[in-house]
Amino acid sequence: DIARVLHIHLDLFVDFDETVLRGKAILLIDMKRGYDEIVNIYQLNEDKMYVTDYKSGDHLEYSVTQNVDSVGSKFLIRIPQLYKGPFTEYKYQYCITPYKFNYNCIIQIEYETRKDSPALYWLRSDQTSDGTHPLLITNNTFIYARGILPCQDSPSVRFTFTAEISVPSNFNSVIICGRTSKQMIHDGDRHKFIFFEKFPVPSYAMIIMVGSLERILIYINLKRTVNLWIEKKYIEQSTTAFINFRHIFNIAKEYCGPLYNCTEYNICVLPPNIPEIELQCLTTIFVSSTLLNEDSFLICSTLAQKVAQSWTGGVVTCENFQHLWLNKSFSTFISRKIIHRMYEKNLICNQMSFLERKTINDLIIKISLLDIDSEQKLVPNLKNILPKDITKYVIDELGYILLNYLDYLLGSQYFKLYLKSYLYNFRFKSINTNVWMNYLCDFFDDKEILKSKLDKWFYGPNLSLISIEDLCTLYPELHLKMEVNQRYLLTKQWATTEEFNNFTYLLTKLKLYNNLERKEFLSDLYASNTVLPVAKLWWLHRVFPLDEQTCENRLLLLRLYIKNKWLEMIQPALKFAREYCSPTFACPIFRELYELEETRYLAISGFTAIVEKRCKMLSQTMEEVASILKINLKDIYVLTSEESTLHVKPDNDASNQEEIEMN
Repeated sequence: DIARVLHIHLDLFVDFDETVLRGKAILLIDMKRGYDEIVNIYQLNEDKMYVTDYKSGDHLEYSVTQNVDSVGSKFLIRIPQLYKGPFTEYKYQYCITPYKFNYNCIIQIEYETRKDSPALYWLRSDQTSDGTHPLLITNNTFIYARGILPCQDSPSVRFTFTAEISVPSNFNSVIICGRTSKQMIHDGDRHKFIFFEKFPVPSYAMIIMVGSLERILIYINLKRTVNLWIEKKYIEQSTTAFINFRHIFNIAKEYCGPLYNCTEYNICVLPPNIPEIELQCLTTIFVSSTLLNEDSFLICSTLAQKVAQSWTGGVVTCENFQHLWLNKSFSTFISRKIIHRMYEKNLICNQMSFLERKTINDLIIKISLLDIDSEQKLVPNLKNILPKDITKYVIDELGYILLNYLDYLLGSQYFKLYLKSYLYNFRFKSINTNVWMNYLCDFFDDKEILKSKLDKWFYGPNLSLISIEDLCTLYPELHLKMEVNQRYLLTKQWATTEEFNNFTYLLTKLKLYNNLERKEFLSDLYASNTVLPVAKLWWLHRVFPLDEQTCENRLLLLRLYIKNKWLEMIQPALKFAREYCSPTFACPIFRELYELEETRYLAISGFTAIVEKRCKMLSQTMEEVASILKINLKDIYVLTSEESTLHVKPDNDASNQEEIEMN
């Protein structure tokens, strides 16, 4: 309210040797009369900072409030009146037309990022899939953008930007905020990539990626090109996996309207050790290479979800993360519309219902994990919640069910018109739930009736205090979706049957399951409280060999084996965590191993080996795993070499056994 950053110019030097970004940020600010300071939040190297008035070069005084956990620091800059405008435009030498807006001060901040910043993923050459060049991608999730550049790190603040990124000359791929460079300048043994963006973006969209990647055009017409940025290893898989992308994007435009100033759209395929990019850019989506091995239906649904975020998190932004459901629930709702439209002529009901059941199961799990005293509703209270835990408290699954209910109540065609109107009216703005609700009620007749129906979703009881049965009573729409789950898979029969004839029938049925059916079967089996004997698990392993499964199904199988104490599978589990070492896959494996007293020591020694051998696991992931194992990563080398190479002695009788009788 006191001051707002309208534009940021970045001039950065990417240093792969020191694993830092260094350079300067020029901030154009609109400040209210009578104030002489700007509040900024950052997580940068304080010793390397120098702040000046941009026009005069005079040094400006500033103060820093020390870090509190991972929330960052407050950065207060005192700007005397003599340095203030008014100004009406900003001219950038590489852009033909100047930026037009009203601002009254412009400051320059020289800075350098921290080497241990959680906001930057620095991959050594050997940590990439091709192994030829290092790679950098920034982690802007929630409030980590402040660890990359000094900014007002809130989705309520949108700004335009210009940028000059200097990289070694053997790097050919630089993307910032989903934009590829407008121009490249040769500068000795380095290249400088030039960027500018005239549509305002939130700080979380300022994702920077630097690497040496292949660029493949997968779609081109007079209005737009779609680029695939990828390591050579995944080219063949990716061109096949993304064959339906054009269809997905065109359906998204039909539901959401135009994607403004989008003449180029990018898909970046990331190595399997990079964590999931939680929030997307306006014109770029990031997917893990592990997705390429998934079922084609799951690939399409994942792409549809990420494409939808271009509108629901790029065109329109939530005011703050308390209202994050507006981004996530809308993207899920739109993505399901896209998928239904794609498969309408050849719709496999089980596939669509799988997505619905997954939403319900995720909702149930989230509610079960809530603290009894958490004030949890669709719009949660995030006070004292760390940024990394925000998604645990935002019940976006319930928001998706609400949007489905409104679609049914108001009529799909009318709700489609509303959706387009909403995205157009609030384009490049940040809104909250009340603004959304008021616009919805104004768009339709019977405002009072609609408002009364919405009240129970936003002002109803604390979700952590009610059972799932009571939740179904409160929200009948939820009950209708849950009923399907009761008659889908024969998980209970598999878990409880002891008769060989029944078991043979179930084995035959399991062999015919596709990847989606396997995934749901394994998820339900893992969630059940039934203890499974190793004999049954052995047969499951015969039906679903690990090396023939998708990454997600392999994870489910390994977690199931560990949970039921099949010790032979510990080494395959550790190998899997070492190979697919993102938090998505590594953390659940080590959590399962640590929870069992019999395997806790093996989990620690296995992780020690991963750290000592400088494998592909990123330092941020190592910190997460170390936290799970309750060990200090800095002290891990105290363990002896012998301890770090311990392994489970195989049970030769069991491994050579061709048949196991059912007990």
